[in-house]
This record gives sequence, C-alpha cells and structure tokens, in this order.
Amino acid sequence: MADSNITLYENSVQNGRPVECYQFTHAGMNYQYTSANQDVSIIFTENGLQRTEKYFADYIERETIKPASSSDSVSVTIKVSKDNAVAKLYQGPPPEKPVYCKIYRLHAQDLSNFDVAFYGRVSQASFEASECSLTVKLEDWLSKEIPNGARQFTCNSMIFDSKCRLKEEDWVVAAFVDRVVGLDVYSTTFAQYPDGYFTGGFLRFDGGIRQIAEHVDDRVKVKYPFLSTPRNEIVVAPGCDHLFKTCATRFRNTLNFTGCLYVPPANPEKTNVGKGAYWVDSQVVQRDTNGFVGNIEM
Repeated sequence: MADSNITLYENSVQNGRPVECYQFTHAGMNYQYTSANQDVSIIFTENGLQRTEKYFADYIERETIKPASSSDSVSVTIKVSKDNAVAKLYQGPPPEKPVYCKIYRLHAQDLSNFDVAFYGRVSQASFEASECSLTVKLEDWLSKEIPNGARQFTCNSMIFDSKCRLKEEDWVVAAFVDRVVGLDVYSTTFAQYPDGYFTGGFLRFDGGIRQIAEHVDDRVKVKYPFLSTPRNEIVVAPGCDHLFKTCATRFRNTLNFTGCLYVPPANPEKTNVGKGAYWVDSQVVQRDTNGFVGNIEM
C-alpha cells in the first residue's frame, strides 16, 4: 500500500490485526462505530496536540470498494442493523441534509497510525429483514457534467437562479394548512390560483422543503412526506415548466428567457408547447415580416 501509515502491519500475515472505524456525519452530529469486537479509541495528532475519538463496537461491515465505471463513481456498500442510528435516518423521508461517511483503517497494535480508506456521501439506503445497506459514493467533481446552455425551445435556467433573475421572496405565498391527507396538503389559499400554478414549485415547512408534484384547486401534492405533518402556516412558491408562454404570462420575465424560441421540439406532436407558429402560443407573441417579436396582452 503506497504512502500508507500502516504498511508494516498490512504486509504482515502474522502481526496484522486490522480494525476499521466508521464515522458518519449528519447535520453537525457524528455517529462513530467500529467493526471490532470492542470499542476502539483513535488518537489524532493535529498541530502538536492530541485528541482521542471513541468508536463503539456494533454490527457494521462493508463490501469491497467498487471502482469507477463509465456510468457510476467509486462506491462502497456498508451494512448495519436496521436499528442503527444512521439507518433510522432513512426510515421514512430521507434526511434533509446529506450524510457523509469516512472509513478509517488501522491495526490494534498501534491506534495512532491509520489510513483513510474511503470518504464519500451516502446516496441511498435499502432495507431487507433486519439489515440496512448504505451505498456510499465518492464525490468526484471531475466526473460531473458541466452545466451548459442547450439549443432548445425550453428555458435553460432554473426558476429563481442567477440567470432567471426572479427573486424568490417576491413570489412565495404564505398559506394556512386546512388539513393533510397523505402527501396531499389542503389550503383555501391554493384555490385562489389557477390549477397547476404551484406544480413544480416547492413547499417549505419547519425548515424542510418538498417539491410540489401537483396542484389542483385547494390541494397540492408533495413528492414525499415531511418528517412531521405540516400544520398552521406554510410557504409555497410557483413552479415553472420552462416554456416561453409561462415565462410571459405568469412571470413577465421574457427578457431573461434563455431558451431558443424558434427551435422546434424533437417530436412536436407529443410535446405540449403551446399553439401557433414558432412553438409559442400565438396569444403570447406575434412576429412580423421583419422578424420583430412583440408582446400581445402582456
């Protein structure tokens, strides 16, 4: 193992007594476990000062680290009991903030020398019988797709981002919850807006945020539940389907529309983009012979 602090023990069949410690971090809190049969204390030395972290013996094991592929990044699967505190974060709605995992590898003879075997973010959790499998992926920024504008009839911006330039505080709506049934939240405030106005937007409650999947009359449906049932006052924001018609009629923000207005969709018969020439609603824009685009009834 190149550039390792534990090479002496790693290469010894007789003297090697490997121990692995797992540190999960979520919302500023650490959950520390070891696969050893007793608690382990790791000694850290920073700037000449020593500190000790205790890792508690519990059922925890991992599979072999999977190398990166063309479609996925480096990952490892960690198995814990379903009653483990980290597993409980995923029983129900997923945690609001990301969960990170760092794996230390060391040997029982010398707890002051160790290697960081893996560090990544928990991307998913699955449960089977009494066991929870956590998939931890290495965050490889070089493998991420670089955002770029596409030549398409829909807007390239996200609502309220720096290119959209709409200010969230100007569009959010405070509402009082009448009742909640499953994923459906009811409020008389929603009925004051046309159906679909909040579809694709978001709902905020008690520090959490959920995307709105559907808005009909006085009901909005969120994609997955909150940790606690919404009650009293909530905040909702409208959604955007990235069409020029919506940008013009709902937000009056066509100067910041980043799509290519006259590029037709790949399959216009199956793509709901509005009526009229140039893939925009004829009630929204008009085009004269000189190429001028003017607003109608704005």
